[in-house]
Amino acid sequence: MDAGDVGRLMFGRPSRLRLALWIHLHAGPRFYQSEPPKTVIAQSATGIELTRLVDLGMLTEHREPANRRVYYERTRSPLWSIIVAASKVVDPVDK
Repeated sequence: MDAGDVGRLMFGRPSRLRLALWIHLHAGPRFYQSEPPKTVIAQSATGIELTRLVDLGMLTEHREPANRRVYYERTRSPLWSIIVAASKVVDPVDK
């Protein structure tokens, strides 16, 4: 099973798990909103799904007044352990 199948069945949308896996496996501690590749999530859905992770306490959002980019930073939320476990079971997510 790949991340899309598990993401759709467990989390409602394939892109939710793929995005969380990309953050866990590929992103640095801080990344910007348009950084996740379109093979992971459509750019039109990225902001919505990142907001969900902020609402869950898994990310914090940073907006810099002089820059239009929105940055996110991983937190130490215990919910990341779900993503760590998923990363051991599903096929790796695209970079």
